[in-house]
Amino acid sequence: MPKTLNIAVIGAGTMAQAVHLPVLRRRWDRFTVTALVEHSPRRRREASEVWGVAEESRYESVADLITAVRGKKVAVDAALLSTDGLHVSDLMQLMRRGIPVLVEPPLGFSAEEIAEVVDFERMTGRHLVMMAHPQQYDDSVIALSEKIAAKDVRMIDHEVLMPASQPLFGWAHVTTSAYDLPTEVRSQRRKSLQAAVEAGAGGGATQRDRDLYVKGLLTGVAHQVAVIERAYGPVTRLVAVRHWPKGVIPGSIEILGELENGAPVRLVWHYLPFAPEYSERIEVLSARKRVDVELPAPSLGDRRSRISLREKSAGAVVTTASTATAGAAEAMWEAFHAFVGRGTRPIMGAEEARAQLLLMREVLAAIVEADGRSLEPEPEPEPEAAAEPEPEAVPEAKSASPRVDGIESEVEVQPASEPGATADPGEGDEPQHAAVGAPDGDAHAPSAPESAPPQDTDDEPAVEPAPVTEPVPITEPVPVVEQSPSPASEQIAEPAPIADPAPVGEPEPVTEPVPVLEAAAEEPGADRPSAQEPSAGGARRSLPTDEVDVWNLDHGHSHPDDDGR
Repeated sequence: MPKTLNIAVIGAGTMAQAVHLPVLRRRWDRFTVTALVEHSPRRRREASEVWGVAEESRYESVADLITAVRGKKVAVDAALLSTDGLHVSDLMQLMRRGIPVLVEPPLGFSAEEIAEVVDFERMTGRHLVMMAHPQQYDDSVIALSEKIAAKDVRMIDHEVLMPASQPLFGWAHVTTSAYDLPTEVRSQRRKSLQAAVEAGAGGGATQRDRDLYVKGLLTGVAHQVAVIERAYGPVTRLVAVRHWPKGVIPGSIEILGELENGAPVRLVWHYLPFAPEYSERIEVLSARKRVDVELPAPSLGDRRSRISLREKSAGAVVTTASTATAGAAEAMWEAFHAFVGRGTRPIMGAEEARAQLLLMREVLAAIVEADGRSLEPEPEPEPEAAAEPEPEAVPEAKSASPRVDGIESEVEVQPASEPGATADPGEGDEPQHAAVGAPDGDAHAPSAPESAPPQDTDDEPAVEPAPVTEPVPITEPVPVVEQSPSPASEQIAEPAPIADPAPVGEPEPVTEPVPVLEAAAEEPGADRPSAQEPSAGGARRSLPTDEVDVWNLDHGHSHPDDDGR
């Protein structure tokens, strides 16, 4: 790797022109700008003229740059990604080419977006991303842990006062914003950015929540978290979060958290648009010492940070102060040179950026929940289902049969569902549905319907049986003396209706059925006429009323011994 790195600057926005390009020009012995990528024609032309980029080295998109690199029209050893929109798409094109990239935060707006970069680095086994947090490389920040060790920290207080852009970048003479893009291109870029922010903030976030997420957390508080992480490690636990004034975005944000060792951290970030200057101060306390750090704005490259230590020595308070030897941005680019040339692991790469984004998302959720809302989208109300018509009642009950020797039996009536279906009268099987007809004492039992002549068609539903006064359910058929029940293989699909006994008197063939209720209401032991039962061929013949075969009633065919008794 050559001593001087060929750098492609992607995005000629405010941070590139106010922070990075001045350092690259100052450190001409270490870096050379060989290409500039900017989608705005006017900004691309003006920035190239200011920073001395040849016309043949100006590109509209990263895809055009990659094409030129493949054709060996331009030499690129590393790149600065400082665009004003989405980073991951352009970043992946550079990483697939094996180009290390210094990325201006935020890397992405959702954990899923950054995970694509993390997975690619794991697959290649090479770190290609370094996050551009200049204060992480400041000499005063690095010296914090040397003055007070992490195990001795009693409290860390980090406060930032952020003014509007004029006090920060007014001196830099940044070129015109990218307003010369075609309307459809600007609209598409805006929609893509909005979709990425919505995915990161959550479906239940409002526009104010999304603005706070981007302008206050990802580009404000995230910088403070990065500085504390450099000195003492990451913030691992949130204790409390506060945002004020209510309704002002981004306003002021206060975070109380803890380090891995339990040391408390307080971060305060104020956006004060009319403040005269930028201010950043860190205070670290231990049982015996106090350290104060003053950090200048990264855009003020000629100013240096200052650190002071106050402690007791021989009964007197002693103050020791020192000033950094280089600006934070310049120190960061020196670290990036080592990252590209020697493969030195960066302080914050893609994996650390993803963990930081998850913490910022947790802070946003706490602020929203304090307002009585949630970042999760509200579930859509389920459409009211149309009222379904009540299905026709299928008779799955037991009908009362005539008494046999003082015992009243029940016969389970099978539903007429499919022609050709057979019943399975297994012994000891309990019925799965309650029988139609209420037992004694049930005031809600349905009244018995009037009996109708039996129908020959299979489409007509079975007639509901009459209620029984005192039913005695049995679990198996009651055998009749000197009768053998028909085998189960002779079952038929439809049980035939039971004919009621004719009036007392001379037994005669009954042509019209009599309601079952009359037979069920007779006293035990009374003389009963013979019952009519249809035979297999449709003709009716008499059965002795004092010997009724319950099995035959269930299956609707005669017993072979009826005529020979």
